[in-house]
Amino acid sequence: MARILIIDDDKSTTRLLDIILSKDKYQVATVNNSDEALRTAFLHNPDLILLDLMMPGVDGLEICRNLRAEPQFAQIPIIFFTSIANIEEKVAAFGSGATDFITKPVHPEELKIRIKALISGSEYINE
Repeated sequence: MARILIIDDDKSTTRLLDIILSKDKYQVATVNNSDEALRTAFLHNPDLILLDLMMPGVDGLEICRNLRAEPQFAQIPIIFFTSIANIEEKVAAFGSGATDFITKPVHPEELKIRIKALISGSEYINE
């Protein structure tokens, strides 16, 4: 069973995504504080990370760069999940190491298809 880490400061968003993804048999961990993101990633060893771009304190770009600097997270899919849709932010997200970029609000089926495609293409799934 694949593990997904959701990093978003909005607790209602993480709760909703947890419900949606748990129904598809993913093991979901959530964190609502950028200061806890890296520690939580090490604790849960996710196969995919959903990351909000706009976080208080350390932003999603810096979190992504910090994750990519760690060997165990260098190749796992990281999807930015954000309400910001301008090209500059998308370029910055991909420049920080993002695998994909989804604009909120997203339809749950689109999110699930993107996650499935990225996880099924990954060699790093820990069954």
